[in-house]
Amino acid sequence: MIGYLLLITAVAALFYVAIPAVGAFVVRDQWRRFREAMTAASRYPIATPAWAVRERAAPPGRCRFFGSLEAIQGDDRIWISNGRFSVAVDLRGVRVFLIPETAPAEGGTSLGSVPWNRIFSLPEGTPMFVGGTIVAEEGRGLFRNHALSPLLVVIHDCPRESILMRAIGSGRQRNEYMNSLTLPSVGIGSLTLLLLALAFLGLQEKLSGLVGLTAALAPVVPFLPPGFPLYFAYRSAWKKARVLRAQRDVVRLPLRFFPSPAGGPRGQRATFLPNLEPYAMIHGALADGDPPAVLSEGKRILLPPGTVRIAVDLPALGRSREQVTDCVVFGGYRMEGDDLSLLPTDDPMAGLIFVPGIPDAIARASNKGARTFTLVSGLFISLNVAVNAPLVFVLLALLIR
Repeated sequence: MIGYLLLITAVAALFYVAIPAVGAFVVRDQWRRFREAMTAASRYPIATPAWAVRERAAPPGRCRFFGSLEAIQGDDRIWISNGRFSVAVDLRGVRVFLIPETAPAEGGTSLGSVPWNRIFSLPEGTPMFVGGTIVAEEGRGLFRNHALSPLLVVIHDCPRESILMRAIGSGRQRNEYMNSLTLPSVGIGSLTLLLLALAFLGLQEKLSGLVGLTAALAPVVPFLPPGFPLYFAYRSAWKKARVLRAQRDVVRLPLRFFPSPAGGPRGQRATFLPNLEPYAMIHGALADGDPPAVLSEGKRILLPPGTVRIAVDLPALGRSREQVTDCVVFGGYRMEGDDLSLLPTDDPMAGLIFVPGIPDAIARASNKGARTFTLVSGLFISLNVAVNAPLVFVLLALLIR
């Protein structure tokens, strides 16, 4: 009998845990690499006509390009234009990512992705973003996949200024356990356990048969009373963990231009964007009054219209708005004597951004909170199974005599 129970445990562990876990790690790694590629591409220079007229023997470079679909050439090449010039994109073996028009709600639908060879038609004028290696071919720029710099292609319905934030905030699986391997694995595992249970019952091994039947019904056990409220508690905690992970990545995003000094940002720092625009990080406190402004180093710096305020879930971090006195602003700037004025930038991936708090501190707290809520979600689903599974076992024992 012990051998039968071990067999049931091994089958359940393989099909309910191990195989879905492999799929979970794969899909998490895919989205992590997408977010890293988007962040890296945001630091590439924007392609100009100069890239297209270089000598053919010139070494390839990395660029990004915003445009709309102009034409499809053959099976694997498209042309996109920004209204001033066009570039070609070789899409052989490339996966295309899709960003929807509206920003997903908390825990909402993630971004989509599909291999290019499964896209059968695209309307002319479809907005697209491309980042990666560009070479010169017949006097035109050509984006091409490269082993050291995989081509990044994004179809988007949102403004260019929103692409990066949405990609980083929503470029992740809603629930990594629910991946392409989960459904077939759970289905096969449930059927296998059912057949084993019937075989054990035929051998008069009632206990093993009942355990096998209970394990076969495991996929529906979380949805049964009386433990089903714990399932919804699990989903809520998991969603909070996901939101905090997105928050961690989004608040860190503007820091990609500023290596963090010890102790976090202090005062004012400046750098250059890939297009050589000046870009500043200003640490201060939100000033009272209208229009909104930041007090930094004893000076009042106005926040221009269009400044994007990054939403931070302070209650989830155990803090209230009253406890947050610091803030950090990122944006283009102009110096007039000793006075600094914030300005919008020409680079759509580096805008005017306001963070209520210190980004590094928020990121650390968000990461810690995400881990806590992940553990809590695991506790809830474990309690759910611990409550419901014995009741299912007892019910089956009453039905099978």
